[in-house]
Amino acid sequence: MLYVALKLRDSIEAYYDHYPDEAVDGDMLTQDEWAILEVIKDFLEVFRDATKGLESHNATLDRVLPSMDILLDEFEEKKEKYHGNDILDPMFNSGWAKMDKYYNRTNDSPAYISAIVLNPSHKFEYIKRWWPEEWHETARHLLQTLWDSEYKPATTSTQSPPLHAPLRKPNKFLARMAERHAQIDVDFDELNQYLSTPTVTNLSLKHISWWLEPTQQSTFPNLSRMAIDILSIPAMSAEPERLFSSAKITITDRRNHLESDIIEALECLKSWYNIPSVDDGLSLVQFNQLNDFTEEVEEFDKDSITQGGERRNCEA
Repeated sequence: MLYVALKLRDSIEAYYDHYPDEAVDGDMLTQDEWAILEVIKDFLEVFRDATKGLESHNATLDRVLPSMDILLDEFEEKKEKYHGNDILDPMFNSGWAKMDKYYNRTNDSPAYISAIVLNPSHKFEYIKRWWPEEWHETARHLLQTLWDSEYKPATTSTQSPPLHAPLRKPNKFLARMAERHAQIDVDFDELNQYLSTPTVTNLSLKHISWWLEPTQQSTFPNLSRMAIDILSIPAMSAEPERLFSSAKITITDRRNHLESDIIEALECLKSWYNIPSVDDGLSLVQFNQLNDFTEEVEEFDKDSITQGGERRNCEA
């Protein structure tokens, strides 16, 4: 609305000059008011671009906090620039307060910080560079808590007591070697190992694709599972909302007996078919199974109509 009004400003002012009307004199904008609208429009364009950037298919949870950092920086700049302005000063201060409230709420879930760190091009370096030093310990604690409680494997001893006394005198040297080797296994932590390596520069793959590589799967078997879980979360609710709309199209009045597992399968298939390179990562056998499953679902849909919606088994 502001964009259109500012674009038509000359025409609006020319209209009032050509057709003066005392009844609307109080509604005419002054030069200062037009200037304020220009400032607001320019500021809101940053939010528009942020929204567009976060609702794409490639935007995952690791973009949320960096985006909020940028928006808060914009608020800080405008608060300083328009300090003392009767109209803009309270606007930017109240907007900053609301933004800061939701920013602090992200500490309620460790997923936001974990998403940043599990981005191989960021790791902990983003937090060290852009966040105040007093925040670093809290961020590390949230990340460590999620890792320890949900994904870190329980350490188990690799040594078992002998069933009987050894026939020979034990080799003390070999015993010390085995002890050191066991200590290395116990002390190894995938998260610490991941954070100790440099960030991945010029990453051409999606972040989640990097974790799906065989190298990462074998080096970080548990941490890769955590990364896939976290980096599968979209940055915004745009995609889930599109899914609701898509499901509404699927569940017509003649398909109202479809159960949740079939609906889930149908929506997954519809989503996969929209990916141009979906078959690049599938073997021929997997791709044929996918096609067979599609035909089975379609056949089930026909039967559900002709048989009064009775459900039959349909397994992928």
